[in-house]
Amino acid sequence: MLTPVDDKLREWILADYGIGVVELTPIHEGADVAAEVWRASTTAVDQHAGGATTGDQYAVKWSGGGTDAGTRATAHLSARGVRGIPEPIRTLTGEPHTHRGGRRLSLTRWVEGARAAETGLTTEQWSQYGALLARVHSTEPSAALIETLPSLNPINARMPALVDQLTHRLTTQAPQDAVEAELAKVWHENDETIKGLLKLAAELERPNGIPVICHADPHLGNVLRTEDQLYLIDWDDVVLAPREQDLMFMLGGMGTLGPTTPEQLDAFFTGYGLTGSSILTGHDTRSLPAG
Repeated sequence: MLTPVDDKLREWILADYGIGVVELTPIHEGADVAAEVWRASTTAVDQHAGGATTGDQYAVKWSGGGTDAGTRATAHLSARGVRGIPEPIRTLTGEPHTHRGGRRLSLTRWVEGARAAETGLTTEQWSQYGALLARVHSTEPSAALIETLPSLNPINARMPALVDQLTHRLTTQAPQDAVEAELAKVWHENDETIKGLLKLAAELERPNGIPVICHADPHLGNVLRTEDQLYLIDWDDVVLAPREQDLMFMLGGMGTLGPTTPEQLDAFFTGYGLTGSSILTGHDTRSLPAG
């Protein structure tokens, strides 16, 4: 049974994209909590729908997170031949997304693949993923895209103020329950560490390095795998930043959403390309491509 939201989505998609949707299936997976995703099946439509025919499948995303730069970045990368980047379907007016209900509405062709967060990647696929990110980073952004892309992940940009708010609440107000009391205790015990991290974040706010197109959240929760291709999805937090913004996700702290063995890490950086300047991770020095 279609819900009121489903009915609205069908109306919006038909009005904005010229695509007639006959079925919407909610997708309760993925790492983006600020977005809702559906699998859409379509009817036959006109040429505005990118050649859609009866039974075509689309991923429909209705997102309130990140920025509008995501679909513009994926459109740019796809147009320049970077495989593994789902290309946004253009609206009837030629835009890569539209705005409905105070959120961003976008469509891509449905990718019938497995989630890498659930299946993991083979050694060969880790190399393929390294090569995919290298192609993203080596693709020159257009002047228009440079103007659109933020230089700081929107989530990261909010963190200092959020920490200040939380610190004020935990240190000046009585806890409302046992959980908040325990959090206040832990927060107090780690006060110096928290202050140190905030100071370090401020120092790193303007990093050195040549800015490139960065996904900004390239863990395996945002990777789909098919038999012959990896796909990097969820570009809502894309930024123009030094490539380390992405590469740090491969260097630890991600658990099973990143490389878990030295072999996987080596495979990733082999695919990415090992020349130029070096990066230090733990006690290992690894060579990364020069920007």
